[in-house]
Amino acid sequence: MKLQGRAKISLRVLLFLPVFAYIVSYLYLAYYHGKFLIFNTIVHESGKYTLLQDMFYASHFLGHIPVHTVLAFFFVGAYLCLTGSNSNRYPKKKIRILFTLLVFLLISSFFLSLTVFGYEDTLSFMAQRKQGVGIYAEGGSWNLHLPSTMLLLLLIPVYIYIVKRIFGRSIEPNPSGLFYISLGFIFFFLFTFLFNRNIVDAFFSIWGDPRYLGHSVRELLTFPVTYFPVPLYFILSGETRVGGSRKRKRNRNLECVMASLGIVFLLGLFYQSYIPLTEGIGNIAQKPDFAKGGKLGAPYLLASHYFEHFLDTIYFTLLCLLSYSFAMNKAKRSSRTK
Repeated sequence: MKLQGRAKISLRVLLFLPVFAYIVSYLYLAYYHGKFLIFNTIVHESGKYTLLQDMFYASHFLGHIPVHTVLAFFFVGAYLCLTGSNSNRYPKKKIRILFTLLVFLLISSFFLSLTVFGYEDTLSFMAQRKQGVGIYAEGGSWNLHLPSTMLLLLLIPVYIYIVKRIFGRSIEPNPSGLFYISLGFIFFFLFTFLFNRNIVDAFFSIWGDPRYLGHSVRELLTFPVTYFPVPLYFILSGETRVGGSRKRKRNRNLECVMASLGIVFLLGLFYQSYIPLTEGIGNIAQKPDFAKGGKLGAPYLLASHYFEHFLDTIYFTLLCLLSYSFAMNKAKRSSRTK
């Protein structure tokens, strides 16, 4: 597979992808509601929140922190395991800035949630008792995202592998990211245990529930275009392109692993899509007063979903960059002591 031409693609494409997704989603929502300025228009599928409230749905974001923490650790670990020593060290000043921004996001979101969405909504989401407006269930947001989280663990290494090849970065399998991958798995099982009385029932019940699976598909169509590209842009910016024979080297075993992960992911995505479609997407989703024909279609549910995860995307990006920065600095210190 020749990548000489593709390697010249600007990294800005990674930033353009989420911007494009938000622009298209906004235009679709504006068309659906029949007006251009819709920031104060109720767009949330519950029929309760405006677009602006949807973007800064702080209580919803706080409930998703466990999910995005697990995925961020796994994302960084997978990246490190596919990358050699071709990355630059992050200065301590940049680490302090990232940490400060992350803390500010969490504190400001907590107070925003209490002020705008209320005490009960905030604590119910954080305690994993609530999944959405008027929807309470054991495991809360964590259980709602279990199907998508499990498939994203398959997609993440494949996604990173493909992006690195497209942008001409070296791919050097190594164990340097196993710490973060292990951390991700530990938190995955820990959260599942903490938020459920019976882990086995939690795992099996969600894989037969059309509402859980339908929501999972939305997540799987959201992360690759709004979450993953942003941290990858900043991380890849610190890497140098490789050329010559190094760029053309292929690892057949690694390609087989990535192909296998991709196939299993696609099979899982097909299953998760098929079950909700047999039930009818409009029948599973909430039915707000503004829904045309009394039901919301898949395009609307996806478009509004991007905005619902605006704060989540910022958190995911900051945690990925912070974790990656720590890993790079630790690696540099270790190399100097040898």
